[in-house]
Amino acid sequence: MTQTFAVTLTIPDNEAFTAFETLARLGIPVARVVRADIWQFEVDASAGDLAGTISSIETIHNPNKHRLAARESDRPIPGEVWVATRDEAPATLVGGRAIPGVRGVRRRTAWRLLDDSGRDVAPHELDRAIETFLCNPAFQVAITA
Repeated sequence: MTQTFAVTLTIPDNEAFTAFETLARLGIPVARVVRADIWQFEVDASAGDLAGTISSIETIHNPNKHRLAARESDRPIPGEVWVATRDEAPATLVGGRAIPGVRGVRRRTAWRLLDDSGRDVAPHELDRAIETFLCNPAFQVAITA
């Protein structure tokens, strides 16, 4: 079974701001960029309260600057892209420690591009952003809904 979590910043996100600036220079009509770290855990029944465990691992979640949210799906939502390392093998340790009941861990970066009215940009604009900036196909893969 896979459990998926998103970790977002509660403080200004400089990486998302830089992406916003770059996408605007590339002519992609974007008013806001939202970024999150996606953590996917392959778990067995003994995993217990995985959210509680994750929130205590500082390399994933710092309560002073992060928000942790469980995701209902192990796939991106429409309008979102997850960028992952190509040929990634699941890790078995996080922050140098094993998590009871977790057999594998994968990390992705989620991107959502919003227009002036707060809606997702058109699919062709998201595709253009993926191809020109968000994903380097030499070593990354883009995962969409």
